[in-house]
Amino acid sequence: MNGITLEDIDFERYLEETEEIAQKVQQATEFFDAAYDRISENSNPTGDTLPWPKTWDKFRFRDGELTIWAGVNGNGKSLVMGQAALFFNKPCVIASMEMLPEATLARIIRQACGNEYPTRDYAERITKKFYGKIWLYNQVGNVQQRALFGMIRYCSRELGIKHIMIDSLVKCGLGVDDYNSQKQFVDRLTSLAKDEGVHIHLVVHMRKLANESDVPDKHSIKGAGEITDLADNVIIVARRTMNLEDNIEEPTGFIRIAKHRHGDYEGTWGFWFHEPSQQWVSAPDRGCLPWPSLEAQEMLSG
Repeated sequence: MNGITLEDIDFERYLEETEEIAQKVQQATEFFDAAYDRISENSNPTGDTLPWPKTWDKFRFRDGELTIWAGVNGNGKSLVMGQAALFFNKPCVIASMEMLPEATLARIIRQACGNEYPTRDYAERITKKFYGKIWLYNQVGNVQQRALFGMIRYCSRELGIKHIMIDSLVKCGLGVDDYNSQKQFVDRLTSLAKDEGVHIHLVVHMRKLANESDVPDKHSIKGAGEITDLADNVIIVARRTMNLEDNIEEPTGFIRIAKHRHGDYEGTWGFWFHEPSQQWVSAPDRGCLPWPSLEAQEMLSG
């Protein structure tokens, strides 16, 4: 036995591992319903959508997946991700370690009200509609990975939350050049998403391009290449600098689906930034995208 005696073998651990492995070996037929749902998804897509109707038949956020939100610093990736959270049908928690909870909430209130300065009464009535729908993880600065993983399990098992938004990778205790740790961290997130049946969203940074009119691709993402290799989806958010002589008909921002493991669509949509509401909108002559009215929210909440 190459110098290893029976006393050296941890049989209890082996038995535990064997039992766990046995529980994961299942007949193929047990997966038929879920498999056929994927086959028919092109004609009947499932999962939460992005806010804009033009994207609905192209891309969805499904349970058990990890999406990377990437962009150059200041291009609006956190803002757009927050706008998406507002329109999800399933509950969401936002772990923004780069912003105070009140700053995150203030921006979401503006997006929901469609107004830079909503009245206190209107903002309060809107915010009450977030109850049970939007949660905030109150942690600013670096977070220990163990605490973050525990938060994901707690939110999934105790609160029934289906979207976990982590903003951002650089606040998760990983060295900028520690590619192996970055790989292990993202790999753990993919496992948690599948095991807990949630969709995990992770914000990462990108290198600034020499030409700001270009829309970056996934190869511009900072850090380990495995970040995008392991993710199910990669969404790139990019804004271009506008000058007075620029044509207002040209989009001021872009969203690119740069990776879509379980779907056919990869491509880019153009958008315009609506400053008062902090929303991205799908046409230059269109106001902010209306969040469901209070009456509609009351009907939805039963």
